[in-house]
Amino acid sequence: MRQRKLGRRPLLALGTIAATGAILTGCGDDQPTEAVFDNPTECAASGVDLQICQAEYQRALQAHLQSAPHFNSQAACEQEYGDGRCLSSQSVAAADGSTNAGNDTGSFFIPFMTGYLVSSAIGNLASYGAYRNYVGGPNYSYSRPIYRTRSGDMVTSGISNGQRVSRPVNVNTRTVSRSGFGGRSSSRGFFGG
Repeated sequence: MRQRKLGRRPLLALGTIAATGAILTGCGDDQPTEAVFDNPTECAASGVDLQICQAEYQRALQAHLQSAPHFNSQAACEQEYGDGRCLSSQSVAAADGSTNAGNDTGSFFIPFMTGYLVSSAIGNLASYGAYRNYVGGPNYSYSRPIYRTRSGDMVTSGISNGQRVSRPVNVNTRTVSRSGFGGRSSSRGFFGG
């Protein structure tokens, strides 16, 4: 009969246990890295400070005005984003109080912003003061406007190498609501779902 030596554990067994634990941990649902909100009120209802939600909304709104997809005609915009879901640059400029929306010259059409995408990390911030520190930090990711295409897909828009590009919303995203900002009845007049 063999005697077992006590005091020495096989390293292979410990390594296997640690690796198995790491693999099984990865099997659960990943926490979303971003969340989609229709408006600051819904963001606040999810437990985030209302001032933080409003600030993120304003950041998404500014990104919308700067990087929304541009179309030469309303028909071309509505072909991609749906009937009644686009407006002219003159409407944007009038509602914004500026002489020109974005950096382009001439008339163009953009889709309504139907929501905004924010980092789920803002849910961990206890106050607006903490948010202001977070915004200046290296881990901050800007909120982005969301557009809903004619087929119902959610996309974001940005500028890459000087060109406007639309990308599908990351699948690792939690959608909080889908109803939009209320269409043309909103106070600014150019958001809707």
